[in-house]
Amino acid sequence: MSSNGHTPCIRCGKTRIVAKTWKETMITFGGKSVITRTITVCPDPACQKIVDEQLAANREKVLSRQKKQPARHKA
Repeated sequence: MSSNGHTPCIRCGKTRIVAKTWKETMITFGGKSVITRTITVCPDPACQKIVDEQLAANREKVLSRQKKQPARHKA
């Protein structure tokens, strides 16, 4: 994601807006790290709905491919 906060919509190119921001604490070898997560959405609800549907379809394709692949053994 762009650090300046001006990320374009992947479908229409409009500047996305922040829908939700939250912080998570992760325990690491060096102690604790605070990570800020942000969800951005297209300002056009109809466009965002189409983007969500496309992302869901892509997610399903990836999951189905992963199920078809043989299990890999860890060394």
